[in-house]
Amino acid sequence: MPADDFLVGDYRMSDWESEDKKQALQRLVGEYFGDCPEERLDEIRAAKKKRARRLCKKLGCHKESVVLEIGSGMGLTSKHVARRVKQLICSDISTSFLELAKKECADVQNIEFVKIEEEPAQFSFPDESFDMIFSDAVFIHLNLYDIFWYFSEFQRLVKRRGRVLINVMDSSKIEAPLFDQMAEFYRQDRNNLKTLIYWNSVEAVIGIASRFGFKLKSKGRMWGLVKPANLDLLFSKK
Repeated sequence: MPADDFLVGDYRMSDWESEDKKQALQRLVGEYFGDCPEERLDEIRAAKKKRARRLCKKLGCHKESVVLEIGSGMGLTSKHVARRVKQLICSDISTSFLELAKKECADVQNIEFVKIEEEPAQFSFPDESFDMIFSDAVFIHLNLYDIFWYFSEFQRLVKRRGRVLINVMDSSKIEAPLFDQMAEFYRQDRNNLKTLIYWNSVEAVIGIASRFGFKLKSKGRMWGLVKPANLDLLFSKK
């Protein structure tokens, strides 16, 4: 797909809508691929494919798995996850990202796309619809109240012994340059909070998950598109 065709449309429905390809990609991959990520799409796609493989291994995905993704972005990870499972539901708050994801995943048949109308999300899926839920580089933008209500919804949606994988920024290891940058953005526009990075107490997140019947199975540094690295948390429903 040519770089010029990667982003199209004129959407401004949320903080994550963008018609500018550089801005949209920077919101998805940060500064990891430099100042012009739109010129490095092949590298980004390769990294996302590798990340998808690791996510599926952690989650234990197989050909009968029904999976929900929270914050699918442009579908760069989604298309590779979908090829390893029975069905993947991609959800996002951004209409423009969902449209891009549909194009990116056009050759994959077992994907559906759902718009998250407001956060924290409440889905219309029946109880215990999913074997697994994952959210990659999304919960780093959520505060503890958001996380609380998402796990409340996960409790309803995930089957017994199902798994949930999220990643968070560890508040015990705050990186000063990035924090200072986020603090400056906050000072400039306090109403535009959803695009900020939040550092949370890992123990607090684990405690919230436990309240909704999820047990921590593993935690480990996420190495990949987020710079600096954040922490992957894998939970299993009791």
